[in-house]
Amino acid sequence: MLETQRAWEESARRLSRRRLLGAAAAAALPLLGAPGRASAQPGFPSKPVHLVVPFAAGGATDVLARLLAKSMEASFGQPVIVENRVGAAGVLAASYVAKAPPDGQVALFGGVGTNALLEYTQPTLPYKPARDFVDAGNFCYVDFVMAVAADSRHRSLRDLLDDARANPGKVSYMSAGPMGTLHIAQEALWKRAGVTLNHVPYKGESHVAPDLVAGRVDLALMTLSLTRQLAQEGKVRMLATLAPERLRGAPDLPTVAEQGFPGFAMPTWNGVFLPRQTPAEAVRVFNDAINAALRDPAVVRRIEDMGLSPSEPNTPAQHAQFMENERRRWRTMVAESGVQVQ
Repeated sequence: MLETQRAWEESARRLSRRRLLGAAAAAALPLLGAPGRASAQPGFPSKPVHLVVPFAAGGATDVLARLLAKSMEASFGQPVIVENRVGAAGVLAASYVAKAPPDGQVALFGGVGTNALLEYTQPTLPYKPARDFVDAGNFCYVDFVMAVAADSRHRSLRDLLDDARANPGKVSYMSAGPMGTLHIAQEALWKRAGVTLNHVPYKGESHVAPDLVAGRVDLALMTLSLTRQLAQEGKVRMLATLAPERLRGAPDLPTVAEQGFPGFAMPTWNGVFLPRQTPAEAVRVFNDAINAALRDPAVVRRIEDMGLSPSEPNTPAQHAQFMENERRRWRTMVAESGVQVQ
């Protein structure tokens, strides 16, 4: 237990949003791997590039990928084709890119599941994120908020935890599915708080919102954009954010860490990953295009309009260090949660 507490405290020292990608680039350079067997062609890219998305067209991840792809086209001078490869919680898309020729023509718009969590919940995963991908750059963060119905008896996170402690298994919470990020993160928090809640899996936040408002489930973890809208309509009350720091879109909302759980956070993000042996020059071109998008006020405004947070511009080396820290954090969180892996 002491070892776990130390892990959480060490995480707290790292988890300021502005510092997540601020690790020294020099320290991360070895993580980029040895020079690839392939070599970037002069004037790369000289033909259309494919950006593979693990989820269906029209969802938030797809919208973000298309926003980035449009900006990348201006940087590349070539079409960027968004390709949706849906299935197995992102495994199909990630496996496809991991096995693609390392020539910079195919990239993955990956996230926490594909590039950090699944490795620790699926022992038979057909790829290994650290082994099979090189990191091109982080793009954005998705902010999640704990919410209850507006008329809930739980006025604070402490109220909810006290109720769960007094009535084990009677207070219910949602996730977007067993062993997903929301499930693992919340179970880790409940274990740390010494409480037991009833897990109710949903297909997504749009499905849980009516049940939350009606009181059929006690707690939901939803994106800031939806939760803020429901709060403004007087339908829900926000209790906390799982981000590492207070959100610009909800500055009065405290973090879970501030409410007695130092080091606890669940930053959720999206970034770009290439097959491991992709030449460094191609990786640099991708990184330049990502950072150009992050410096474009129109792109930043669109991300923020979605209720998300754009990343700070970052280097491949910083992204690699960030990913090493993320894999370490999710490995600890899976162990802390006690959830039985497949």
